[in-house]
Amino acid sequence: MANTFKSDPIEFKPAEAKPAPDSTVGIVAWMRGNLFSSIPNAAFTILIMLGLANVIPDIIDWMFISSTWSGANQDACVGDGACWVFVKAWSQQFFYGSYTTDQIWRVNLSLILLFVVIVMSFTLPASYRLKVSVPLFLVLPFLCIAILDGRLVGLEHVNTDFWGGFSLNVLMAAAAIIVAFPFSFLWALGRRSDMPLARSISVVFIEFFRGVPVLALFFMGSVMLPLFFAEGTNVDKLVRVWIVLIFFMSGYMAEVFRGGFQAIPSGQYEAADSIGLGYWQKTLLIILPQVIKVSMPNILATFVMLFKNTVFLLIIGIPEVLQTLLTALSNSNWLGGHAIEGYVFVGVIFWLCCFGMSMLASNIEKKLDTSHRN
Repeated sequence: MANTFKSDPIEFKPAEAKPAPDSTVGIVAWMRGNLFSSIPNAAFTILIMLGLANVIPDIIDWMFISSTWSGANQDACVGDGACWVFVKAWSQQFFYGSYTTDQIWRVNLSLILLFVVIVMSFTLPASYRLKVSVPLFLVLPFLCIAILDGRLVGLEHVNTDFWGGFSLNVLMAAAAIIVAFPFSFLWALGRRSDMPLARSISVVFIEFFRGVPVLALFFMGSVMLPLFFAEGTNVDKLVRVWIVLIFFMSGYMAEVFRGGFQAIPSGQYEAADSIGLGYWQKTLLIILPQVIKVSMPNILATFVMLFKNTVFLLIIGIPEVLQTLLTALSNSNWLGGHAIEGYVFVGVIFWLCCFGMSMLASNIEKKLDTSHRN
């Protein structure tokens, strides 16, 4: 009888992953690959570092070490550094303009509502996120206008002449973006339409608002637009400028959406047609989500552009934050030359907002990313 030998099964154990070589990871490897990868790169890096080493200490000294932070008026600014007392003294006007002091809570409430709606659009369950957040976004601009004006909600009326400051920049940009979003989508569809009339109107509209400088549009909205209203009709200047911002934003966003439509493969349209979806069902349920995903970087760039363009409202006398700064610099109690402090302050708060929008867009891109990566 033959002997049968049975060996124990050998369990496969993968070897542990070895760490990357020290020469390829870490700050030294990064600097070697990006800053000192060649002789010209190393030379430019050294020159830039020498320049920064010469400038940065003076900037830090001016902004923080030798600066003046406490005080109530210009007499407190006796050092050689920045006079942040100027920014502190005018901080309310910089953020709220001339809005009635005891009613500033209404401006804060409007900003909080904007923040809450944005947060809800990310945190709500996906099953009814769009059903709730989209209507809230569309209602928000008109609700904020009612709160700030006061008459429609039984509050003290505050004339738009007193609206201003950085809060006006934020709310004007947000209101224009929200209302312009659906309009730009329709203009993009009109430009791609097979109907000659719809396509011609869309092309004229888009090219006009993309081709005319925004300053010219502001002057047209402030001076020429009232000529098209019925005699005796008085539309507030802030509302007219808001309409101009909406049209301006719509023109640029329509081209962004058109690029997104062209990036969608024709198979997506054919698949939607094959299951019997109508035109609007196909467009809203199948195509539009993909268009937004593809166009998100350009959408963000357009949002940031509009937000920064709100400073041009000072040209027509709208007291946004930059106009408020110019008013503060011309005040007889602050004629000591504090323009640098004011412009640095305005630049920082705009940068913080734009950076926040960039981080928000990056988060949206990650949520919309459907690629399969290891």
